[in-house]
Parts: sequence; C-alpha cells; structure tokens
Amino acid sequence: MNQATARDATTTRKTQNCASFEDIPLPTDEKVAQLASLLKDQMQKEKRENQYASVKHVLTILGAGAVISAGFLVPPVLLAVKPFLDAKREEEFFSWKHFNQSYLKRTIRRLQKEKFVEIKEKDGEQMVTLTKNGKRRILKYSLEELSISKPKSWDGQWRLVMYDVAHNRKKLRDLFRETLKNLGFYQLQESVWLYPYPCEKTISFLREYYGVGNEVIYVVATRMEDDSPYRTYFHV
Repeated sequence: MNQATARDATTTRKTQNCASFEDIPLPTDEKVAQLASLLKDQMQKEKRENQYASVKHVLTILGAGAVISAGFLVPPVLLAVKPFLDAKREEEFFSWKHFNQSYLKRTIRRLQKEKFVEIKEKDGEQMVTLTKNGKRRILKYSLEELSISKPKSWDGQWRLVMYDVAHNRKKLRDLFRETLKNLGFYQLQESVWLYPYPCEKTISFLREYYGVGNEVIYVVATRMEDDSPYRTYFHV
C-alpha cells in the first residue's frame, strides 16, 4: 500500500466515525469554492511532480473550479483544454498534469463509486463534478486545516466566545465545542470560551460552517478581573 492509498484509507475510517458531520448545513457553492481555493493554495507548496493524487487533492482541485473531462477516464484519451476555457480555468485545468495519470484515473473512479463526484454535461461535454457529499468532504478538510494566526505580541485584550445552541441541535453544539477546544480555546464556563488573540474571522467561519450564526456571540474584552491564571495558561 503506497502512502496516498494509506492516507485515503485513514480518511475513509475517520469519515465513518464522524457521521455527525451530515448534520452540518451545506453552505453555498461560492463558499465551498472559496474554502477549496484556500486548501489548494496550501497544497501547491508541496512537491507535486509525478505525485499520487489523493482523495483530498482531487476533491479540492475540483472544488476550486478546475475542470476535467469524463473522457479522461477512458484510455487513451488524455486531458485536453477546450477552446471555451479562459486563461484562468486553463491554468486550473493544467493542475492535473503534475499528478501520476494512472493513479489519478483510479482515484476519480473511486470517488465516483463512493458518490463524491458524478458525471454531468456542461457546455456540451461530460465533466466530472462534485456531489453534495464531495462538497461536505471539502468542508471537513477545511475544518481540519483551520488555525488561528498568533501575532508576535499580545494586545492585552481577551476574546470571548459564548453560545446558546438549542438542545435539539446537540450534535452541532458538541461539534462546535470540540472545534473550539481543538483550536486552543480555554473553557471558562459550559458555553463560554476564552482566547487571547484576534479570531473573529475564524468564529465567523465556524458560525456559517455549523449553521449557528444567531446562537454564537463574539466579544472583545479590554479588561478581565484577575486574569493571571489565563495569562499563565496562554503564556501571555
């Protein structure tokens, strides 16, 4: 088993153990494309010449807007850029050429079998496109890559995240809480979490991701009584 196959097998096991992700509302296609583009930018830093195309690579590149013809799955037809593609999409299309072509075909067929991609007609041609399950997988990858940038020095302000998610949405509430924990937040109370650095964009993303926009409050506090234990905890 090569490294890419091992990574994909691990991803499949994780997905089976995280069925609760199906409870997360699916955002707009535009938002999915933005998240996929961010992931794609991160992956471009890796060495990709003759690289095995993992599930994550294929779904992310498709989600970011790159195209691939269904004819590519039938040898010996190779990738071909159609005249209707503009320069930007042509550049995205050629993202595929860096991958091992045989393994790329196997990965796409596997994704089709597992219903992460499907074949649809677009501009008169059969194209490989993402399904809702494929888009959800991109969201999951985005969450796994989520992080908060730490400035060189602390500005002396505390960030509080408070939420009140209804009991009938317990799965979403638990996922939201677990995400805050994994990001390094400190739990002050059951539904109140603390962080020393700016993280409004991250919390805004999580609001949309989990569909809890009206149930989460982000507060910046200029002063907290007796905050020495928290300063010690965060080393600030």
